[in-house]
Amino acid sequence: MSRVLVIGGELPARFIEAAGAALPETGIIGEAAIREAVATDYRQLGEMLHDALRKVFKAAGDIDCWPNVLALYADHVVVRRETKIWSYPYSHDAAANTLTLGAPVEVVASYEPVAMREALTDGVFIEAAAKPGRYKIRVIKGGLSGNGNYYPDAVLREAAPLFDGARVFVKSDKQHLAGEGKDFRNLIGGLSKPIFIEGKAPDSGEIQAVFTLIDANGPEALKIREAWDSGLTNLFGFSIDAKGLARSETAAGRPRRTATKFIEVNSVDLIVEPGAGGRVIGLLEAKKDVIMDRTKMLALLEAKRPDLLQGKKVDQLTDEQLEALFTEALGQAASASQPANVGGTPVTQEQLAETIRMTEARAYARAAIAASGLPDEAKTKLTAQVTLMAKFTEAEIDKLIGEERTYIAKFTESGKVQLGGFPRIEVGETRAQKVAAMLDAFFDPEHKDHRHARSFRECYVVITGDHNITGRLDNCDQVLLRESLDSGSFANVLGNSITRRMIADYRLADQYGIWRQIVNVVPVRDFRSQERTRYGGYGDLPIVAEAAPYLAQSSPSDEKATYAIAKRGGTEDVTLEMITNDDVGAIRSIPIKLSRASKRTLSKFVFDFIRTNPTAYDGIALFHASHGNLGSAALDTTSLAARRLAMMKQTELSSADRLGIPPKGMMVPVDLQEAAVNLFKLSTNNEKTFIQAMTLDILPVWYWTDTNDWALYADPMDVPGIEIGFLNGNEEPELFVQDAPTVGSMFTNDKTTYKIRHIYGGAPVDFRAFDKSVVA
Repeated sequence: MSRVLVIGGELPARFIEAAGAALPETGIIGEAAIREAVATDYRQLGEMLHDALRKVFKAAGDIDCWPNVLALYADHVVVRRETKIWSYPYSHDAAANTLTLGAPVEVVASYEPVAMREALTDGVFIEAAAKPGRYKIRVIKGGLSGNGNYYPDAVLREAAPLFDGARVFVKSDKQHLAGEGKDFRNLIGGLSKPIFIEGKAPDSGEIQAVFTLIDANGPEALKIREAWDSGLTNLFGFSIDAKGLARSETAAGRPRRTATKFIEVNSVDLIVEPGAGGRVIGLLEAKKDVIMDRTKMLALLEAKRPDLLQGKKVDQLTDEQLEALFTEALGQAASASQPANVGGTPVTQEQLAETIRMTEARAYARAAIAASGLPDEAKTKLTAQVTLMAKFTEAEIDKLIGEERTYIAKFTESGKVQLGGFPRIEVGETRAQKVAAMLDAFFDPEHKDHRHARSFRECYVVITGDHNITGRLDNCDQVLLRESLDSGSFANVLGNSITRRMIADYRLADQYGIWRQIVNVVPVRDFRSQERTRYGGYGDLPIVAEAAPYLAQSSPSDEKATYAIAKRGGTEDVTLEMITNDDVGAIRSIPIKLSRASKRTLSKFVFDFIRTNPTAYDGIALFHASHGNLGSAALDTTSLAARRLAMMKQTELSSADRLGIPPKGMMVPVDLQEAAVNLFKLSTNNEKTFIQAMTLDILPVWYWTDTNDWALYADPMDVPGIEIGFLNGNEEPELFVQDAPTVGSMFTNDKTTYKIRHIYGGAPVDFRAFDKSVVA
């Protein structure tokens, strides 16, 4: 029997970021999610599966042997080949770094949970309870939604209990559709007592529930009330965020997605703008304790607006039609801020725009006054003042708050207003920030205050109050020490300044930084062996005669280079004697020495690939006659022209076509730097020679002791010849406090030890990028 492939569904691609992490139990489904996974957490597994599948396809005679992976699981991978879908079991031995494919099994498709985020066409308030902040709402209605989802009655009837206890968030449309915005600050209430109400026609039932606001007088509740008063309740709507099962089908010639089961309800969201995934009907909320059922609405319409019911059969009006009439009646009712529309005169666009503006302005006024920090009496006064104002702007509210602050300031000490019972704090630099700046000035000769921080002994005394330089905590000014160090230790604060100076020096361009011109830099996620596979190319495409078949192209082979990153580092001390003797030179040199050591080590690591001629990924020396990149002539115009030509004649793997990539620069020992530069100088002739017309970069490698050998390199953008990988992309060294101080002392063994750490690795990945002449 065929195994079942689980496809479809918007499953979140969240992967465990740990060494040797297993695949998620639900697998990784969909081409986009798989591309993300194999580019990050499961890169090595993805490459191994890709290579294994290509070999299987190629052996089977497939012309197009590039796997189309649909799903990836811990024990099998699902692949589309032509019109069929196959499941290949596999076993992965991480320790041995091997992968074995089993016999394939043809599979068929079934369905998996999908995300149901529906901007409901009928999510409305139905009635208000006697208790403030509680409303009966319609959560979701059966039938076809505005964005093509179909909800049968049977599915909603079964799903009703899932909405009990559902949280209600206020979100933007973008957050809702992306499944985001689940923040405590966005939580406004919850649902309870969900029930399914049968409809008059098939699949027209609905789920109703009680919606309880956390703060019945909060900004969201007030905004809903203001919108209701203005007849603008259609600006709000509910939208479900749930997971469930669905199937794709066609009805009346149009495709739709029919829900078959709800699995989990994440939330029911209150969205601001209608139309997110479908039309949103406005909220229907009764004022205060009025129960807005069908009987009450009909009675109010007959008493206040009988003209709206003329010619209509009241008993045949649907709930939606009755709600529309009731909303129309209230939207045209008189209010304190707007004259009544006599005789049901429609509201003009100008009146509607002004009503919206005032709704926003009143909401802004409430929020601004609440956040002003003014005393409660002043807030009450401003609130009453604004309530009496028919029209105002946000700028006018800001002005009122400012004037109230100025008025209160006249009655407080020194003219500083005490807001909300707390003194107004005037923020400036803390002592800890000043101490950090002082240490930065000591180490950095370019700092504006460097000339004022020339004694490290004085810096130490200013920080600790330990005038006798004893290093003991009981001899320090404890108050001064706490303010100077904040929550850190003397070693950490000093280490931070050393680190800042070390990184600044590390970033300066000097002779140790020339390695970057010949390599390709990449981030590495862990210490495991890194594999870099480079595929060859296809040969020229042959002409296909009329009615003749297309011939199979020879699939290119590949080359694979491996390397692993490693830690490099050392320690340096700041001793009590150095501080006592005020050994400024020694202390200031620490970050420079650490920076230079780190840069020098990395640079030698790169250039040693050229100097030592190591064995490359193919088991042959990097520079070898079989690679066509090894010469023996001393540097001159003739030998340079010959080695340049050799680089241009390097061929592509598999296709054997010439790459035609010229050298970008030359690496020489410092002894050959002058001779190399002179090769490109214009002689007494007015016309340049071929070599003089070239513009190669000259890289003098300071530590090469062989005074005759020289090498050429291609632009890494054309041919990546050497790859250097840094752990998590951190290219700069790190500094740590090696020892924790003992109790009662600021130092361990009268010294503080700092540890520098730099993590990287690399290897040659293509011999074609280099050419070397080893001169006897």
